[in-house]
Amino acid sequence: MNTLAKRIHNIAPDPVNVTFADDSTATFEMQSAEFFQDDFQGVATPIDGEREHRIVAGGSDTDEVVVGRERDDGGFEEVGEIVAVDPAE
Repeated sequence: MNTLAKRIHNIAPDPVNVTFADDSTATFEMQSAEFFQDDFQGVATPIDGEREHRIVAGGSDTDEVVVGRERDDGGFEEVGEIVAVDPAE
């Protein structure tokens, strides 16, 4: 099971602070955080935004957890890869 995804799951539904691979950060209000066997999907909204974001991890064969932001024309665009997760204070 992906360690970062498990941490998000354990913190939710409380807000989470994430750090991306480029050292930028964001705080998300979690609407849901679920595992489907080894795959993870979370639905969240940034504290300072309105667009829905998806947080996904693809099973035990990868350590990557990525965030996608909902686009105006439908679908999602990648925001970045999460490298650290902490509870928001």
